[in-house]
Amino acid sequence: MKTIRTKLGSFLEKRSNNVKTVEIKQNRLSKEYINTLPIIKFVGNVSVIDDVDSAEYAIEFLMNERLIGFDTESRPAFKKGISYPISLIQFSTEDKAFLFQIDKTGFFDSLKSLLENEKVKKIGIGIDADNKKLQELSSDIKTAGFIDLKKLAEKKGIVQSGARALSARYLKHRISKNAQRSNWALPKLSNKQIKYAATDAWICVKIYPLLLKDDYKYIDEFKLDSEKNKLA
Repeated sequence: MKTIRTKLGSFLEKRSNNVKTVEIKQNRLSKEYINTLPIIKFVGNVSVIDDVDSAEYAIEFLMNERLIGFDTESRPAFKKGISYPISLIQFSTEDKAFLFQIDKTGFFDSLKSLLENEKVKKIGIGIDADNKKLQELSSDIKTAGFIDLKKLAEKKGIVQSGARALSARYLKHRISKNAQRSNWALPKLSNKQIKYAATDAWICVKIYPLLLKDDYKYIDEFKLDSEKNKLA
C-alpha cells in the first residue's frame, strides 16, 4: 500500500486484480475538489405518493425492508423566525424511492408506525433536525430505528459530516443542491425536485456500509496545526 499526497489531499492507493481504487483520507475536503467530482443521481424507480391508497401500499412495502434511506423536505423560509412544516418525507431502498407528499396524504397512522418501528433501520443525515420537524406533525410520535450518518462520521473524527461532503468522501461523487431551496409545498413537484429528493434519501443507503467499514483514525489537520503553532 502506497501513500500519495496531491493538491487534493491525502489518499491511499490500493491495487487488486489490476483495478485501482482510491480512498480519501484527508479530513477536510475543499470546495474546489468537491466541485470536480461528477454529479450523482438516483436512477431507480421513483413513486410520488399523493393519495392514501398508494401510501398504504408503499408503507407495506417499506415495512418489509431491513434498511431504508430517509430524508424530509420543507418549504424554505427566507425570513428569520419563520419556518414551515414538512411537506415531503422520502424513503429509498437500493432501487426504489417513495416520496410522500404530506400536504396531500396527511400524516397517517401507518406512516407513523414505520417511523416508530425499530426493526426497520432508517438511515439519514442530521436526524435530530428531522425528528424535531416530525414532532410538529405528531406531538406523541416516538421515532425509533434511526441511524444518523452525521453522528457516525463525527465519532470517527470527520469534520465535514453533511450530505455533500460524505457523498464526496465515500461515493466519489457530488450531489446537486439546485432544488434544495425550492418550494416543496407545491401540489405538483418538478422533475428536478423529484430527482433531488429521491437522491438525498438513496445516498444514505449507499454511504452507510462504506462509513461502517472505514476504520481510519481521522485527525483535524487545521486544529492540529493551530495547536502546534500555539506551542511553538
